[in-house]
Amino acid sequence: MLERTEFLQGALASAGFTGAHLAAATHGLANFVIGSALTQSTWHSAEVLAAAREHLRTRADAYPTLAANDHLADQDWDALFERGLDHFLTGLAGGRQGGPPVSRPR
Repeated sequence: MLERTEFLQGALASAGFTGAHLAAATHGLANFVIGSALTQSTWHSAEVLAAAREHLRTRADAYPTLAANDHLADQDWDALFERGLDHFLTGLAGGRQGGPPVSRPR
């Protein structure tokens, strides 16, 4: 875990993050990646997904936004991850002090 964090924080430091901005960016980006992997692995089971869809369908009044936006629709996980990562990195770029915009390698 320390090796991964060192790699991530080194990349962010190279992009111009320092101090509290560096710590927040490191935690935020690591948590985005870990959370995305956890979510994808949770919904990977067809049985779990079917039960969740049924739960959401029968309780749409409790989850109106999720139900209205078909939160549990079949998803292209890679595309969702990339879009989320782009949003996250764009936010980081806007929040750091000085320096050129942050871009990620493709």
